[in-house]
Amino acid sequence: MIKKSLAISFAICAFSSALSAQENEPDWSLDGYVGLSSDYRDRGISMSNKDASFMGSLALFHKSGFYGGLDVATIDDGRGGDKKTEFFAGYTIDKGDYIYDFSVEFDGIQGDTSNYYTEYKASIARDFGLAFIRSGVAFAPEGRWNTPGVDSFYTYGDLEVPVPTIPELTFLTHVGYDARSGRSNLWDWSVGFSAFVETFEVSLTYEDSSWDKPIGKGRLILGTKFYF
Repeated sequence: MIKKSLAISFAICAFSSALSAQENEPDWSLDGYVGLSSDYRDRGISMSNKDASFMGSLALFHKSGFYGGLDVATIDDGRGGDKKTEFFAGYTIDKGDYIYDFSVEFDGIQGDTSNYYTEYKASIARDFGLAFIRSGVAFAPEGRWNTPGVDSFYTYGDLEVPVPTIPELTFLTHVGYDARSGRSNLWDWSVGFSAFVETFEVSLTYEDSSWDKPIGKGRLILGTKFYF
């Protein structure tokens, strides 16, 4: 999902810079954002029934590499769920050339009933200057919001390229593959642009998936975030 990918990308880049100059940084830093998107997508599939979604995030980082936080969003999952919460905790290792990240997430879907899903993640990223590349895996042993009780093993790759002569503008691409036990496997992909000026971001992306259902069909999505 490109919304989450953008937020993590900016957080990792900012955190990497903090680590490289950590002797001048406080032990702890608190970061977050509030935003609005024309559609809330999770790996190419709409969680808001193609409606607009309000979202926010708050995370606490330690200079050693540990971090934790909470994401929230308004959704419509088609099963009575109208809110999504995501508690996460992880550890980032910055080796200079490469950035390694390991985390666990506890997703909650609240509404008429409450359901929770755990997912374990690992990724490796490198900033080449002319491009930022990240690849990763995610494993949900008890399923996810759209396939509860079905094991999910997800692999993905992201490529972000700053637009020459326009440093505030970044070209974004993403492709992912979800191998689901006992269910058809799914592809998702996206392409778009993000404009980031100081603490304000505007993104325009096209997101699609191989799921042959209305909420899996491709769509152009506009999003805004204010970071603090």
